[in-house]
Amino acid sequence: MSPSLGPLAGLRVLDFSHAAAGPYTTMLLGDLGADVIKIERPGRGDGSRFMGEPIEDANYSDYYFALNRNKRDVLIDLSKPAGAGLALQLVAVSDIVVQNFRPGVMERLGLGFEQVRALKRGLIYASISAFGSEGPWRERPGNDIILQSVSGLMGITGEVDGGPVRIGAPVSDFSAGLFALVGILAALHKVEENPRGQHIKVSMLEASLALMCSYIPKAARGVRIPRLGRGHAQIVPYQAFVCSDGEYLMVGAFTNGFWRHLCEAIGRPELAKDPRFATNADRLANRKLLIPELVQIFAARPIHEWSKVLDDADVPNSPVLELRDAVQTEQVRHAGTIYEVGHGNRLHHMTRFPVRVPGWSTDKDLPAPYMGEHTRAVLAEALGLNQESIATLEADGVIA
Repeated sequence: MSPSLGPLAGLRVLDFSHAAAGPYTTMLLGDLGADVIKIERPGRGDGSRFMGEPIEDANYSDYYFALNRNKRDVLIDLSKPAGAGLALQLVAVSDIVVQNFRPGVMERLGLGFEQVRALKRGLIYASISAFGSEGPWRERPGNDIILQSVSGLMGITGEVDGGPVRIGAPVSDFSAGLFALVGILAALHKVEENPRGQHIKVSMLEASLALMCSYIPKAARGVRIPRLGRGHAQIVPYQAFVCSDGEYLMVGAFTNGFWRHLCEAIGRPELAKDPRFATNADRLANRKLLIPELVQIFAARPIHEWSKVLDDADVPNSPVLELRDAVQTEQVRHAGTIYEVGHGNRLHHMTRFPVRVPGWSTDKDLPAPYMGEHTRAVLAEALGLNQESIATLEADGVIA
């Protein structure tokens, strides 16, 4: 494997995760320079290989590709004693373990935290689950759409008179993955103080609720947070308005200062002086009076005119873009956020690691691996197995 100058270079991550939340965590660890070894089951692999659309072959989808860069892939049958034994050997030479099976699965395989913590001094073990390792829901199956539903995320998303709407991105999956990353990075800071290891536990339910922390003070008192479509339950005006050409302009006047600038820009300075709209609390209380006024105002001119007017007044605003247009904006192109990686006979697009720190290299550019692409190399390098031993394991169906 080529050397990396990333801040986590020299650390080895053993990745037992699948689908989205865990792979998102380990992908980011790989972006930061860690050597991530992804463990998959022979003949089956990570289920995300079959989500989305195939981009190379039947078990290499765009969904899998997007979540598994900067990893090496090893196929081990953990249900076989010899396979579980190999996994234990790999734990012993790894610094971090990440898994997102249901609670109890890794323990049944002999790979739970308490079963492996003695194998490596200071081991960091991250467990991501749908509902947590304890409690009445611990064994319930869950995925992103279930967690968006049961956490209340979908309940506050949607049009005023419509039903709940799933957020387009898998935010319950990815937020859990990000919180797991935060926990792992914090644990790395405390390794010397915890020679017996640290167990990081993250549930998608708690991660999803954490995303709504600004609403919790009211919701926990039993107050319903309404669905407001393009609007916001706590800030007014903070929503999209339809312009005369049918385009949506998002206006984010989230402070009283921006509100005053907005009123001047749209030619209605008296609105800022109106006691019904003077403060955000006033505007919240009188939303049904104010918003129709603004709707009528913005409907009078096309979006390019309003964009210039608000830009000149330094009021936050933007068009509402389709994703295919968002990735082509001049800012995204300037930042190099989307780039191409060659794999097989094709070029594929992916997002760059979003944290930039001078002196860090976070662009290893290793595309998502094929199933078992690195089995032989990793076992030889990490465990010192010779080719004869590896061939025997292959013949016994332990690895592939």
